Amino acid sequence: MASFLLLNFSILGNEITTPNIADALLLGNNQREKFVNYLKHVNHELLELLEKDIQKFEQYFVEQKFPLPRYKSASQRNTEEKFHLLMQQLMMELPIEPFLKAYPEMTHWISQLQLVINIRSDNKQYNLTLQKLIEDVVITTKYDLLIENGEKVVAVDWTIEDIALTEKLEDSWKIQLQLFLIAETLEIIPDNISIIHCFVNGDDYPSIYQYKYSQEKYDAFRNKLVTTLSKLTTITHSTNHSKLSLDNSMNEHELNLQKFLNSEMTPTEYLATIPEVKI
Repeated sequence: MASFLLLNFSILGNEITTPNIADALLLGNNQREKFVNYLKHVNHELLELLEKDIQKFEQYFVEQKFPLPRYKSASQRNTEEKFHLLMQQLMMELPIEPFLKAYPEMTHWISQLQLVINIRSDNKQYNLTLQKLIEDVVITTKYDLLIENGEKVVAVDWTIEDIALTEKLEDSWKIQLQLFLIAETLEIIPDNISIIHCFVNGDDYPSIYQYKYSQEKYDAFRNKLVTTLSKLTTITHSTNHSKLSLDNSMNEHELNLQKFLNSEMTPTEYLATIPEVKI
């Protein structure tokens, strides 16, 4: 059985590695607490799933049974990841020629983003992750680029996803969480925050959408976030109930073992009390 000390937890893209809940229940109290802590690290994709269907959220996050469909194909996801890696190297002023030779279409995508990434600013941060503890839950999100000018902040994201996916983008968990965490972690007034979403494509210019934040939108999203996170209590209670049931079962097993060692139970009777474990 794997130890939590070697646990790998990641919410990069759509891949999440968590311990099996049965394994977690067999661990000590401190390790069970670690399990609950890992359960409470969520990004925009998991928040959206938690809001829509708590059962599927539990199946995916605890039992790893429910995939999150973000990309149309593994090939598209692979291309998206390579493009983001290329942009990171470009902004770090590292060589990108080998990438461009292997993926010539990315040369055009980079040219589409030049005006955005070259915006003058007091400070720029690339490939940034922000997180905040809200209602005992660590909320996290990523940014391709964060541009600071005085008291104003502009977040920039780029993608190769289809333009059809922009419908209601401003109200999506992704955009709203990105705007919210800037206000929360950088202590920026909501009215001074905006986000630019760039869809690179084969046209001469990318499709660019800019969304401005406000105190009203901040308050509405915070209420929505707290309401959604409250559903995690159900999962935690379910985990604790399973733990209690297992503890009772273990106590009964120890009692039967003691009876067997004291010759109060035959080997056949003792073996009959041991539950079967599926492998």
